[in-house]
Amino acid sequence: MTRDPIEHFIEQMGIFTQEDGLPRIAGQILGFLLIDGEPRTLAEITEALGISKASASTNCRLLADKGAVVRMGAIGARQDSYVIADDPARRTLGSMAERFRQRAKSMDQIAQDFPENRAGAQARVLNLSAFFRDSAAFLDEWTAHAQKNQPAETE
Repeated sequence: MTRDPIEHFIEQMGIFTQEDGLPRIAGQILGFLLIDGEPRTLAEITEALGISKASASTNCRLLADKGAVVRMGAIGARQDSYVIADDPARRTLGSMAERFRQRAKSMDQIAQDFPENRAGAQARVLNLSAFFRDSAAFLDEWTAHAQKNQPAETE
């Protein structure tokens, strides 16, 4: 029996996402929207993937928060739609870089209030903060590099 390559891709995206610690359904939604290329309502996503509307809603919001999909409203429409973001991989990297920058900033601010007798703890927290700041800078550089080498869309 030959496997449908579209279904295989959507399922594989679910597996990849699950391996990264996110819900499998989030990856399946991402794969579906990537293949489909058009805005889809939660009802359409639910029907296409055979999942509950609550699961579709939760996972679409998660993907929107990560920058991989965009929530769209239309005048006169009762339902919002979701569409794959332009360049979702790089948007996701940008979103991750921003989260890392915010973590570093928060850690720096908190560490400044550590008492003098906790200098070792403060140094460890500041070291972790530097890791997040450096990681954000690396992700920014990686995103810029990937943007320069992006092939043109063919569809």
